[in-house]
Amino acid sequence: MPDRRQVLLIDADDTLWETNRRFQRTFHAYFDIVAALGYPPEEVRQRVNDAERERIRRQGYGESKYIETLVESYRELAGPRAQAADIEAIRGLSQLLFGNPLRIFDGVRETLSYLAIRHRLLLFTKGDFEEQGRKVAGTDLGGFFESREIVPEKNSEAYQALVERHGLPPEVVWMVGDSPRSDINPALAVGLNAVYIPAEHPWEHEHEEIRPGRGRLLVLERFSDLREHF
Repeated sequence: MPDRRQVLLIDADDTLWETNRRFQRTFHAYFDIVAALGYPPEEVRQRVNDAERERIRRQGYGESKYIETLVESYRELAGPRAQAADIEAIRGLSQLLFGNPLRIFDGVRETLSYLAIRHRLLLFTKGDFEEQGRKVAGTDLGGFFESREIVPEKNSEAYQALVERHGLPPEVVWMVGDSPRSDINPALAVGLNAVYIPAEHPWEHEHEEIRPGRGRLLVLERFSDLREHF
């Protein structure tokens, strides 16, 4: 009897649990600190975005790195007006990123339980290895996955390497995630299939038009909808 199981590569941040909303709340609190400098919100946002892209290019992803980006941006905005108390307050914003348990999206645990007995599940996420590992451990979702893959960047090369490492037939592999840039386009480009579940609060860095690829594309409204298709 043929094996009808599919292989689901499942993203973590903003697919299984809320992440970007925490960053948005942190930025709003940061702006409250820097508002006295007199810059409009749009300019402050652009300065932070530019600094974040450059830091990601040099150092990779990470929540602790984002706090340093905010400090760096503040120093550039403030110049000689920079205050040690403001810098201390900005560093204290790390509590908004690390201080509360992650909010797992509705239906995620039940859906993973349903899928895990029917298909092969591999967690495939990007970011700082230790930070992402702590998130997985803190949510107690790791047991649903036969493998947990954390990479610095999710590009076509990373997908190809994962497929070869696990000996996966591309036609049965589906990448499930919220990011066109990291989850959908690179998977389709190397001949895998993809399930796009748009995030309620998407990260600007991950914006990208979805491009046709060699694999199939399925668009769903919520994670729990996977049970209707797999």
